[in-house]
Amino acid sequence: MLTKLLVIQKIEENGEVNIFQTRSDYFQWAFESKIARTDLSPEYFPFNVIGDAEVSRRKPGPETETVSKDNQILFSDDYGVPEGTVIGILFPKNYILDVLKFKEQPYIPVGLNGQVVARPPGQMQIFYNQIEKQSAILLHIQERMVFGIKCLAKKIPDEIFPKNNHWTFDDFDVTISRELLDVEIIQTKDLQIINDVIGNVDIEDINRTLNEILSALKNGDKSKAKSKIGKLGESLSNGLAVTSNMTKLVDSYNDGGAVHQFIAQILKYLQI
Repeated sequence: MLTKLLVIQKIEENGEVNIFQTRSDYFQWAFESKIARTDLSPEYFPFNVIGDAEVSRRKPGPETETVSKDNQILFSDDYGVPEGTVIGILFPKNYILDVLKFKEQPYIPVGLNGQVVARPPGQMQIFYNQIEKQSAILLHIQERMVFGIKCLAKKIPDEIFPKNNHWTFDDFDVTISRELLDVEIIQTKDLQIINDVIGNVDIEDINRTLNEILSALKNGDKSKAKSKIGKLGESLSNGLAVTSNMTKLVDSYNDGGAVHQFIAQILKYLQI
């Protein structure tokens, strides 16, 4: 692939981040999906910069934050990048993306008349190297923009590491897998854990909202799903004022069947 600016954010298992960056008029780069690391491979492998473009290494700024705990890594960053940029977020061995969320960045309404029409400024992909058991998020930016991202990666065993080379996605395609959308309906009995951990919440309202989220995602209405998730967050906010309550909820739902796992993914989306 060709680009003007490539920024690789390599995350270590302890949460440390190193940045490898190269810029030129146009240069070629690749993510090596089917090649093993060798003694000559660069630190940022499976990424490969082809040709004589110079790659510099630096530490991240204060806007880059990571938390590594219990085989999970929470990564958060803010970006201001020109058009023709590719951002690669490279996870440690055996870590794959679990939840992805973009931070809201409002436009400055100066000199704008009428309705503002927004268009997607780029594409997202996930690449996998099956040999090295490494994966990376790729953000292809087509126009100058400012945005923020939060994502949660989880460590998995070799035998379930994805066997495909790459796929294109949006944030809900990661958070809510196709298998979880096979859930038919969420019942109030499925919310007993929420009632036990938080208490003093309107379980009927939470149940209705979760089913609205499920329905919206099945129908491909991701804007409505995000709106309803925001409503769910407001409904849970009082009882979840203590961070440990949300962690306890997520852990309790993670080990259940498809319905519980669907609820767990929605809660994780709210958590990050």
